[in-house]
Amino acid sequence: MRWEPLDEPVKVRADFQGGTITPVLFRRGEARLAIRAVNTRWHDTRGRSRLCYFSVTADSGDVYQLCFDTGDLTWRLEFVMFEG
Repeated sequence: MRWEPLDEPVKVRADFQGGTITPVLFRRGEARLAIRAVNTRWHDTRGRSRLCYFSVTADSGDVYQLCFDTGDLTWRLEFVMFEG
């Protein structure tokens, strides 16, 4: 497996239910990636913003790290781990 840092803005469709955020798909360029599983989630803070991190597995089998910034309501794609 190979990790690649990305740090790029992405559009994410997520469910916000019962105080829990669950990403379900995201767009990277023209590619639309469905999320098969949320592997883990964790939180951190930066100033007044709460950062919500997600390790997700896409239908392709690749693992991505997404970050939602509650301060400006933006999503970033931080890393991808390619299968193989």
